[in-house]
Amino acid sequence: MRSSRTCSIYSKILLVFVVALAEFFLARMALLLLYPKQFASLGSFQVIKAFIEGMRFDLASITVFFSIPLLLVALPFNIFRNRIWQWIWTWVIFLILLMMTGVLTGDIVYFDYVKRHTAHELLVFGEGDANLMGGMIFGVFLPYMLAFIVNAAILIYVWKKISRLTLSRSRSVIWSILTYVVYFLVLVTAGRGGLGYKPIAIIDAFASGNTVYSNLVLNGVFSISQASLKASDVNHYFFPSSEALAIVKERREIDNPTFPFQKKIDQSTSREQYNLVFILVESLSYKYIDAFSGQNLGITPNLDRMTGLGLKFTNFYANGQRSVEGIQATLTGIPSIIGLPTIGVGILAKYSKLGEMAEKNGYATIFVESLKRRSFRLDAIAGSAGFKEFYGMEDIPILLDYPDPKGARWGWDYETYMKAADRMEKVKKPFLTYIVTGTTHTPYPRLPDFLEKFPHDANKEEGFLNTVYYTDWGIGQLIDRLKKQPWFDKTIFIITADHALAHYQAGSFKERFHIPLIVYAPAIFKPATIHTTWSQVDIFASIIDVLKLQGHYSSLGVSFFNPDNKSLAMVREGSVMGMVDEAGYLRHSLSNRLETGSFNEKMPDAYFDSLEKRLLATDQLVYDLLKENRWAE
Repeated sequence: MRSSRTCSIYSKILLVFVVALAEFFLARMALLLLYPKQFASLGSFQVIKAFIEGMRFDLASITVFFSIPLLLVALPFNIFRNRIWQWIWTWVIFLILLMMTGVLTGDIVYFDYVKRHTAHELLVFGEGDANLMGGMIFGVFLPYMLAFIVNAAILIYVWKKISRLTLSRSRSVIWSILTYVVYFLVLVTAGRGGLGYKPIAIIDAFASGNTVYSNLVLNGVFSISQASLKASDVNHYFFPSSEALAIVKERREIDNPTFPFQKKIDQSTSREQYNLVFILVESLSYKYIDAFSGQNLGITPNLDRMTGLGLKFTNFYANGQRSVEGIQATLTGIPSIIGLPTIGVGILAKYSKLGEMAEKNGYATIFVESLKRRSFRLDAIAGSAGFKEFYGMEDIPILLDYPDPKGARWGWDYETYMKAADRMEKVKKPFLTYIVTGTTHTPYPRLPDFLEKFPHDANKEEGFLNTVYYTDWGIGQLIDRLKKQPWFDKTIFIITADHALAHYQAGSFKERFHIPLIVYAPAIFKPATIHTTWSQVDIFASIIDVLKLQGHYSSLGVSFFNPDNKSLAMVREGSVMGMVDEAGYLRHSLSNRLETGSFNEKMPDAYFDSLEKRLLATDQLVYDLLKENRWAE
């Protein structure tokens, strides 16, 4: 006969909280043990303090997601102490906890990529992304998946014990109701994170000003729910509107206060029409191209040669840490802003579109990606940006003899370049081609022997180096093929990355965003090295400028082909914004300054004060214009 223990309903609920808190404790411990370099600057006391402070965020997450079943399971009448009612809601709580442990596991994996907790990224995957991530779970992330399964099995065993507890019955209805009211108030307090005027938010974890410490305090469940559901609560107002506009105007020309970022190009119709090929390479960090870093890795001979013959931008930065943020910046001139959806979800305000402008100026517009068509909704993004032709993995035939033709989950770069070449060779007018590649994304696939310079590993840096060598070879093949065309000397190639590679780096601020930019057109531009600061958001305006596309357009960025222009790199890492120039950088929570740093000589406080003002004024202006639909006419 099965034995059972008798306890009060609140003892049972306390046991549920203990088990749930243990899961969050294990997740935080996993972060500490798996990424020791990220938390190496913390002393033992700080680590202990972070774990204690983190319980506040854990309790808030647990309480919010458990609240309804917790209230139902403790209803203050004996009829609700029966086994069936208790069994149902106890296992509902279990399912919620299991989902939260899944989120915590995913957050641990994601932390390795961008050195921060997940924000809203997991909630904006499309169907194609789910398929890709599913494949990675059973490949690269198999150890994490196994750990999750083992943990789930242990939880089931523990939960069976909890569900079999026999509850004692109350002798006083009035006492039960009064106790229930107190219990309700305790849940409200825990869910709010304390007795403060406002509930705790992500920004409270950053109150210390120590980003490393804050990342240990936070948990993935809290960061995702807050960034996704509370993003509108982020403050974007720091100055009177006229003052914010004046601060931004110090660095750029503004003619129309209603549409401050709008420009008009009205050139002669007899202008030279160039072709343009834009290549966005997955995770191509600055340090992996010898012509930029001087590391002598020997994996980018074609890009090194093109750099020597073209324009080399040494202080160029990604505007974010996700592919969609780089795509948005380059296609629209709009940076990713906290609290507003990216182009992958849908930008509600009217904005300028690169493909549409090119089409109106008589260009053929071609968008080619190595990924599946629905990955990150790129097919919809290309269409929304005005590109008339779109090709994804499903449209690209395999050409090389790969050890595993289906092994590249994010597509084959060489075949993508060749597909783009096929289309460019067939058009009978100037063209704008936008190429997105993915072979350099983990897990790194096996390549033909002649393209593997290092021992293959799907998850380690050697595997990445091989894929960089492969995509560099593919770019070389593309250039050699297009050189045979009569229009080659009138074609401009712009090559950069979607974001910096998160793996295999020290995690410094600059390294998290520093990417290369190469403009290759030997017959049009003389070789030059440009040291001024630019970012992805400047590419949109630069393409419009160099192609002399007539019409109105709006962009935060300005053209780097105009030597009179000045720019700053506004960057985003999850729920934190930053700004970079040649001398240093600043990270900001939009509530308080988190971190500053100088690149060469130590900069004075006044410099960082000025950088902070420009960051906050720019953020405010961009947010206002998009929210008020004043980005573009």
